Amino acid sequence: MNNIILSPIEKNELINEIADAVIYKLQNVETKSGEPDELLQTHQVMKLLGRSRTTIKNWRDLGLLKHQVINSRVYFKRSDIMNSGLHLSSKRKK
Repeated sequence: MNNIILSPIEKNELINEIADAVIYKLQNVETKSGEPDELLQTHQVMKLLGRSRTTIKNWRDLGLLKHQVINSRVYFKRSDIMNSGLHLSSKRKK
């Protein structure tokens, strides 16, 4: 069954607005408990993703992993790691 929506907005503009809204929602996913997000150091991210320090640094430099520098140390939010999708293919095939 086809639903008809009457709107003054062009089809492509409506699609772009919906896509922007979905991206905004995905970027603002909070932890369910509402507690502050856990900060992970590089070695913890390496263990979580099963990747080398070099790979983590390359992904960070490419912008695939968001990071924060606090007192010259690099930290990653656990939610950013989980939302990046990189953890889905993180286990190396042996």
